[in-house]
Amino acid sequence: MHSLSRILLNRNKVLVQPAYLVAVRHTSAGPPPSTPAKEGSLTYKYEKFIGKWPKVLALHRTVLEGSRWCFADVKMYFRTKKAVTTGQKKLSDLTVEELETLVQSGSELFKMLTLIVILQIPGPGDILILMLIFFPRLVLTRHFWSDEQRREFFQLEVTKALISGEQLLSTFGSPSPSDENKLKPIDKLDTSEMLLLHGMHSMYPLPGAKRRIEKRMEALRALDNLMPSAIDGFNERQLIFNCYIRKIDIGKKSESEMRDSLRQYVKFTSRMPNNVYLYASPLFKQK
Repeated sequence: MHSLSRILLNRNKVLVQPAYLVAVRHTSAGPPPSTPAKEGSLTYKYEKFIGKWPKVLALHRTVLEGSRWCFADVKMYFRTKKAVTTGQKKLSDLTVEELETLVQSGSELFKMLTLIVILQIPGPGDILILMLIFFPRLVLTRHFWSDEQRREFFQLEVTKALISGEQLLSTFGSPSPSDENKLKPIDKLDTSEMLLLHGMHSMYPLPGAKRRIEKRMEALRALDNLMPSAIDGFNERQLIFNCYIRKIDIGKKSESEMRDSLRQYVKFTSRMPNNVYLYASPLFKQK
C-alpha cells in the first residue's frame, strides 16, 4: 500500500489555493471541497487501484476528507489566535467560524495537533485507517467521524461534562443562577472543585488550564452574541457542534429542536455575570 501520508501531503497543496481560503470559513459544516486528483498522479493511481475494494476506497476517502478538515481547523485556530493575541482583532470582530475554532475543547485540540504531526511522517499516516475502524472516538477527532458517530460521541462527552457540572454545583449547595454569591469565581475554587470544572469544560487539568477556560468562556460569550443572526442558517452538523461546545443535550433531537435549545441557552445566559456563566451548562440543564 502506498503511504497515505504522502498522498495527504500532495493533496494538501490545495491549502495555498484561493478557493480553500473561502471554503475554510465553513469549519463546523464540514471539510473544504477537494481538488480532483489529476490523471496520472499518485493519488489518481492509488484510488484507481483500491477502487477494486469499495469499502477500502470509502475508508481511504473518509481519512482524506477528515485530514483536510482537521488541517483547515488547525490553520484557522492558529491564525485567529494570533490575530487576537497581537491585537489585530478583538473577539467582537471575529466570525462564527473563527470563534468556533477558539472554543474547541482542550482534549479535541490536543488530538488535532497530534494528528497533524502524525500526518507529516511517511508511513504512520496509514494507521489512521485502522484507528477509524477500531478507535474512532478515543483516538480520532470529529473530522473523521460519520454524522451518526458525531452525534453519538458528542452526546457521550456532553453527558460526562454535565455529570461533572452537577457534582460541582452540589458542592455549592445546588444554587440557582440567581444565587450569584454561592457560585464561586474560578480563582476561589479548591483543587477538587477545579478538577470537576475541568471535566465540565472537557479540559485536561494541565498547567495554565484555568487561563484557557477563562479565554474559552470569553470566546463562547462572543459566539453567543452572534447566534441570533446565524442560527437559522446552520445545518445539522453545525447545530450538533454548537450544542456540544455549550454542553447542551443532543440525544435524538431534530434540527428544529436543537435550534430551539440553542436559542433558549443564549436567552438564558445573556445576562449572566462571568462567574455565573462559568457554570452555564449545568444551570441550563436543571432550569
